[in-house]
Amino acid sequence: MPVDRSRCASCGQSLTNGYYVLVDRPDRFCPQCIATRPRCDTCGAPLGNRFWQLHDGRRQCDACHAVAIYDPAQALQIFQQTAAMLVEGMGLQLNIGVAFRLVDAPTMSQLRGPLPRGQHTLGLYRRQQHIRVIYVLHGLPKLMFRITAAHEYAHAWQSEHCPLLQNEFLREGHAEWVAYHHLLQLGSRKAAARMLDDHHPYRQPLRYLLNLEAQLGTAGVNAYLMRVED
Repeated sequence: MPVDRSRCASCGQSLTNGYYVLVDRPDRFCPQCIATRPRCDTCGAPLGNRFWQLHDGRRQCDACHAVAIYDPAQALQIFQQTAAMLVEGMGLQLNIGVAFRLVDAPTMSQLRGPLPRGQHTLGLYRRQQHIRVIYVLHGLPKLMFRITAAHEYAHAWQSEHCPLLQNEFLREGHAEWVAYHHLLQLGSRKAAARMLDDHHPYRQPLRYLLNLEAQLGTAGVNAYLMRVED
């Protein structure tokens, strides 16, 4: 359905006093909706008169809901596809393997523990003795799901192949580097480029890993992490 660029995507009123746009969305929003309306818990867009209330309290706009992953079987299939692409394209083979679980926001919060106000966890890797599990939040749009799954898969690989790696900068940089390359595998070059902008929280460690890759190559980066012991 074509977007009416002359009207606010939230309230439907004519855009006579300017408008705002969000990254990667054709919709336009009036200043009043930007200032006063509740936001989609996934993309941050002002919610319209019709939105989706998830069972765990999160609210989603139509655009996010249309491509969100809710079905555990579908989520597992996409996770397995993601893992297979990372093994083939980046050499991130797991010898032991990892389980996958799709969970709601309260369960993720309980697993993750308290966070500063306004911060949310989309994915989590946990290892407890011989049990290794990747958790991903249900209701994420497909591309966000895949980025999250790739990031957490990298942490699972680190746990198996780099058990002495405690450097948070390298751990998160490597996980974002894996997610970045997975976006390129999917052909999502614009989304990958956004990971390098000034507003991305892991921009600095990601750039560091990309510089390492330019010197060492993909296999060399993984080998480098396996030698680090702090």
